[in-house]
Amino acid sequence: MVSESSTMEEGTEPTMDLLAESTAPTLSVVVPAFDEEDTIAACLERLTAQADCIAEIVVVDNNSTDRTVEIVRDLAQRHPTIRLIHEAEQGLVYARNAGMDAATGDLIARIDSDTMVGDDWSRTIVDFFTADLDHNWSALCGRGEAYDVPMSGRFDKWKIKLHPLGDRGPSDEVKEIPVLYGSNMVVRREVWNRIRTRVSMRRDIFEDVDMGLCILDDGGRNAFLASLTVGVSPRRMQSSLPEFVQYMSFLPRTFALHRRFSYTAGTALIYVPALTVLHTGRLLMLRLYDSETGQLDPRRLLQRTSTPTRALP
Repeated sequence: MVSESSTMEEGTEPTMDLLAESTAPTLSVVVPAFDEEDTIAACLERLTAQADCIAEIVVVDNNSTDRTVEIVRDLAQRHPTIRLIHEAEQGLVYARNAGMDAATGDLIARIDSDTMVGDDWSRTIVDFFTADLDHNWSALCGRGEAYDVPMSGRFDKWKIKLHPLGDRGPSDEVKEIPVLYGSNMVVRREVWNRIRTRVSMRRDIFEDVDMGLCILDDGGRNAFLASLTVGVSPRRMQSSLPEFVQYMSFLPRTFALHRRFSYTAGTALIYVPALTVLHTGRLLMLRLYDSETGQLDPRRLLQRTSTPTRALP
């Protein structure tokens, strides 16, 4: 940066840093929200701390009945990068579309309202697309690791091993993948404008997987970067077994919708059953875990628990 008291001599070439800043794409972050009063503040505060790389934060209220809107409005008064809009049609796909349509950045990131981004999250995204001068990549996504879950690392390791996309390599290695991860994804705005009419509005499929496949159908490429990692809520992990099975049935259905039948078979016959077994073990562990003592207590199996049902997309 050149200070107000400094001058640049005639004919002086701009530095590489100044050139990078002038060519860096602008980043919008879309956050759909429905009754998220417990998590929305922490989510947004992590984003506002990265205002040097985030041009705007578009929060889409999807008919919240709790204090979500009040909390967002309060934060918006202190952080002008936050913009609150409303979507009356209930459902994640409608809220997502409203936010992405309203976004003005060259890049549109989409996370969940309980996603906790890391300190260098936005810088990693901007640097990645700034370096992609030839626009080889249409979209980017990273990993999600559950927070506040005992032994989550072990479960995440097995989940990655079981994933139909296989080993994703070193954290700094870019890998091409067919799908996106909705809690931690970025799409070029011109790409979104092209696929906007192609994405499905069905609520019995995975909307992020659908978007990634629509990008492929458009001739684009999706990048995966393991170092682009965020914290995600463990609420889905606490779903009952029938709820979890119903939720995971969305995955092969999404592949079938796009006539990707090898992925349909692989996820239906191998990945989803294996993940269901893993989920059963994780449910048992969560029931046994005493957050006050940090120990597993078999007596907790005799206690009644009441976990709110996680709303489906």
